[in-house]
Amino acid sequence: MLRIVFVFWLVTGAVVLFVDSPFLLMLCGYAFAFSLFALSINILLGGLGEVPLGQSLFFGLGAYAAALLMLRAGWPFPLAALGAMVLAAVVSWIVGVLTLKLTGANFSIVSWGIAGVAGVAALNFDGLTGGPLGLFGFPPMKVGLFDLADPHVYLVCTALAAGVAMLVLEAVRRAPFGQAMTSVRESRHLAQAVGIDASGLRLQAFVFSAPFAALSGVLTLPYTNIVNPDIMSVVNTVDGLLMALLGGTASIFGPVGAALVFIIVPHLLHLDPNVRVIVFSAMVIGVLFFAPGGLKQIATRIAGRFMPGRAGRAP
Repeated sequence: MLRIVFVFWLVTGAVVLFVDSPFLLMLCGYAFAFSLFALSINILLGGLGEVPLGQSLFFGLGAYAAALLMLRAGWPFPLAALGAMVLAAVVSWIVGVLTLKLTGANFSIVSWGIAGVAGVAALNFDGLTGGPLGLFGFPPMKVGLFDLADPHVYLVCTALAAGVAMLVLEAVRRAPFGQAMTSVRESRHLAQAVGIDASGLRLQAFVFSAPFAALSGVLTLPYTNIVNPDIMSVVNTVDGLLMALLGGTASIFGPVGAALVFIIVPHLLHLDPNVRVIVFSAMVIGVLFFAPGGLKQIATRIAGRFMPGRAGRAP
């Protein structure tokens, strides 16, 4: 994974040096920022086999928390991002205690409902959240001396964040915690029979995923320059789910690549939003039928055809 992330950063550096379009640079940065949300979903989807339809709660919570900390408390952007991630972890623990007694469709529906309630709250608490208009007019969002309003800086920062996230997730997957998650996903009862606390593990994974979603929401702010209740919509969760499925739930790099496809291609082709949903839904269905491993499996097949000695080694 270290080699893959290095190549990922190298390609990003080349884009920064040779692409002159500020819009395209910001769009790539936004795709990398949103890929963190897809990765947070994949922690639960690929790691535990749960479909977290309420994950947009933490995506929106991160954006709102960082915005409020910058606007009301005067915190610099890095501290606001850190505060948003900590808050998301705390809230996810509370939500997890309430919802993770459920599994499967029941968990998905209840988590979706909680995110919906949070969206309604954001819509109606005008004094805190700005109501339907949301929050805007943020102070300069800087990391050190570098302003994220600069497209080159934004792309580099989001690529660094995505790369570090992939390295962390790969380390976790190889650790006993990640192996225990796999055991619970395959058979919760068998995992419990060998001494794994499945309930506690699910809660830990849920809390672990939330800061990634929150950081994703925070990193979208330099691109959108606004946060409103729509950020907690299930539409964002569905987009993240589609990215995770297209990228491959067993893959860590896959959702990042899928995020680039989902976000950049519609803009380049000027796809209508409704057409975009149809096209990408059809793509995901096709992938699930013919390449269930997602982009990882497709890359492996291509590598096997052109480089037989490297088959099976795609990320």
